[in-house]
Amino acid sequence: MANWDPNRKVGAESQKTYPSKVYSGFLDKYLSGENILEIGHRGSGDWETDLGIVPNATGIDLGYPGYDGINLPFPDQSQDAVYSSHCLEHITDFQAALREWFRVLKIGGFLIVVVPHYQLYEKTFFLPSRFNGDHKRLYHPGVLLSELHDSLPIGEWRLRYCQENDLGFDYSLPVEVHSAGAYEVECVIEKIPHPAYIDQMIALANNR
Repeated sequence: MANWDPNRKVGAESQKTYPSKVYSGFLDKYLSGENILEIGHRGSGDWETDLGIVPNATGIDLGYPGYDGINLPFPDQSQDAVYSSHCLEHITDFQAALREWFRVLKIGGFLIVVVPHYQLYEKTFFLPSRFNGDHKRLYHPGVLLSELHDSLPIGEWRLRYCQENDLGFDYSLPVEVHSAGAYEVECVIEKIPHPAYIDQMIALANNR
């Protein structure tokens, strides 16, 4: 187990579950590689003082050289992990973003995507978001998994972890009051080599 600091001043949303990620082994399992990108780091809180999700993470935000909000200035299969917390919901072309995050992952690397849960954060069934007008979509686990399924190459990834984070959530607050505690969906996928049988599946489907 690495010597992680549970009190590390990461982004505001990440901080809510950071100690649990330290003690549960989440960081060791998914974020212990040498090359890690954190997409949307500045949007997670106080960008002038907040630290990356792990010490060696590179924070990627608008203004980072070569990054235009979708395309990343990194080679294919160059990153051990890509971490994004409360960012995807702000991106209109989620498919392009997810494909780009996946592109830079090494085989065996992990993509960690965290988005607000509409029942816990928005507390409404419809857009606009009750508390953030820039949100482009409302999420629950099924929506996030569907976006991953529809965006990424078939057969080239496996779901390793998915949960609803409601640590410290105050269920007594009414809909008009901003939620307290964690209010998110978190999924981890692992990039795997392209299985040859997938091509056979596609060929058979096309010949039906």
